[in-house]
Amino acid sequence: MQLPVVIPHETVEPAKPIAKKELDVVFSGQTTLEKDFQYETSVQQTVGEFVSAPMSAVEPRNTNVGYQPDANLNDRQIMEHFPDFSPVTLRIVFDNDIFDNTDYYYTNGVRIELALPFTDRSPINKILAGFKTPDVGLSGFAITQNIYTPINPEAIGIEYGDRPFAGYLTLGQFRENYLFQRRLYIKSAIDLGILGPASLGGRVQSSVHYLEPTGWAYQIQNSFIINYYFHIEKGLYSSPNLEVNVLGEANAGTLYDKIGGGISFRTGSFMQVYRGPLTACCGNTKKREWQYWFFMSGVTDFVGWDATLQGGLFNQKSPYVLASSEISRIVFRASAGVAVYYHRFGMELENFYLTPEFEGGRSFMYGRIKLVANF
Repeated sequence: MQLPVVIPHETVEPAKPIAKKELDVVFSGQTTLEKDFQYETSVQQTVGEFVSAPMSAVEPRNTNVGYQPDANLNDRQIMEHFPDFSPVTLRIVFDNDIFDNTDYYYTNGVRIELALPFTDRSPINKILAGFKTPDVGLSGFAITQNIYTPINPEAIGIEYGDRPFAGYLTLGQFRENYLFQRRLYIKSAIDLGILGPASLGGRVQSSVHYLEPTGWAYQIQNSFIINYYFHIEKGLYSSPNLEVNVLGEANAGTLYDKIGGGISFRTGSFMQVYRGPLTACCGNTKKREWQYWFFMSGVTDFVGWDATLQGGLFNQKSPYVLASSEISRIVFRASAGVAVYYHRFGMELENFYLTPEFEGGRSFMYGRIKLVANF
């Protein structure tokens, strides 16, 4: 009985023109060299077609092939490589000094960020710093309210030599870019808003205090805010379990004028560079259902202007502000915390320490809770 002839599967690449080129054709143990052809092509064959041995006897070669993001991919292609990632991201950041059993200076803050796909087409997004072809890019809107008080917010009258009452409310747009292979991260933002009673800082604090903080009558008065923020991180060392980065920050505008730099560190099980609920990346297509890490950072700021201490640039009629000579020009801040992410959701707990921001002031601490979700 004659067995049927089995034609092996072949994958043939399209022919392409070449100049004169040598061709190696291996057929029945014979080699032909120095043949002139106008076109070339290649044929891929399976191992079994030219190895006279069972597959169990073929020794495998060790290799480690994984996906590496292409810096030239656009957002749509990035989403195809990272199917679990959505550009719709919600972050809620809540700061309060009650976590450190205090109630003064930077006493409360809330920032809500919502990243949406269409915001990268905003005219504002074009003036925000970022990479031209990032591996992953986020862009969205943010609303922020920060509240500041002296050491005794229930004092009657102005507490001279202490921090003035102040609050601000801003609405802005932010942009974030990641380059994984170069271990780079950039975040930039523009915020517009109001400093003073119109920010509702006094009303918010009064609603959560048992005793009425009467000093809000002497708060810094209404003044327009426009501020630009820039943050960059560069990985010095990165692995799935340890990461060390240098970082730089700058603020410019009517709210803050300062520049700083420092170093950050984290250890745990996480995706390199990226801090968020992205579950597949960087040479490993296997999903990371869980990510968790411990982190620390230290930054030194050089301060030129702080409107929460010195008052607004567009309104010099506040009852009480600190003079320029009373401002600490060098302020050190450190933080430490833990982060836990599961699939599309995450939570970070962080505690901050700051050296005195003005002459005669105290160092102080506050805590932060950060919630992150992708949809």
